[in-house]
Amino acid sequence: MTNNKNMKFKKYIASSLLAGSLIVSPFIHGNANAGYKKGDYSKTLYGETVKLGEGGVKTFGNFKNGELTKVGVLISEDALNGLPQNCGVDAPTAGAKWLICQSKPGETTGKMNDTMVITLDMPKKVAKQINIKKLDLSWLPYGHAPKGVWDKPQFDIHFPFANPTGGKDSKKFYSPKTSQDQLPEGYIVLPGSGFDWDTEALQSHSHAASPGDSPEFKGGEFKGNFLYLSYDGKAIGYEAYVSEEILKSKDYYIQNLKSPKVSYGSDKAPSKLVISYLPGEEAYEVSLENYINVEKK
Repeated sequence: MTNNKNMKFKKYIASSLLAGSLIVSPFIHGNANAGYKKGDYSKTLYGETVKLGEGGVKTFGNFKNGELTKVGVLISEDALNGLPQNCGVDAPTAGAKWLICQSKPGETTGKMNDTMVITLDMPKKVAKQINIKKLDLSWLPYGHAPKGVWDKPQFDIHFPFANPTGGKDSKKFYSPKTSQDQLPEGYIVLPGSGFDWDTEALQSHSHAASPGDSPEFKGGEFKGNFLYLSYDGKAIGYEAYVSEEILKSKDYYIQNLKSPKVSYGSDKAPSKLVISYLPGEEAYEVSLENYINVEKK
């Protein structure tokens, strides 16, 4: 991105603070989703940029020679400024909502599991490829359970399938059991991981992770992680955990992912999670990459 474009981007971000939740970003061009030609298509498609903190966030999907190579979100560097910290006092970013807020009258600090959510549209051609139409990006200023593992400020990015979906029956968080062929080796549905959820993108669900492959479960540093969403015996999508610390440090995180044998949601599964800083765009990229084919049930 040229210096001129960077200046324009910052002006758009600043003006959007008063205008509402939608940001017209200079790195979303008017023809960004045009020009598709089967068999000869190398392009990045973007969703609309939506306000986050003092910056913005947008979805994207990258194609190379007509094949989807990575999907994720771009978070502008300014988005880490001005994020709400206490749901009982601080209003959510415009266009977002506090989905979980445990503050009581008179309390001046938030709590673990407090969650602000923004729902984002995926570019249509990307959605068609992987059966994921919308994402939920969550900001958790105090992290979430389990304590001592993920209780650090973080963004959780949900990639739910359009179908199958979550629901409202908490008994189905854990029963019937999600079959092991839908989850990579080492992944289990974590006890007590069910969350009540209600957005355009996703309903209530539980979470499957691989504690044996996660340093934070062994007292190590938490930078990021990759989970599966689960409900009613089915894996219903993915979730990327991104620590605020990894973003602020402008370091990178790469997690090679094992793949399930089958999926009820998509005939493709990512085999890599990457968190990185893009200096030329003054933005952070969180991407699911290297999609491989899996059996669609």
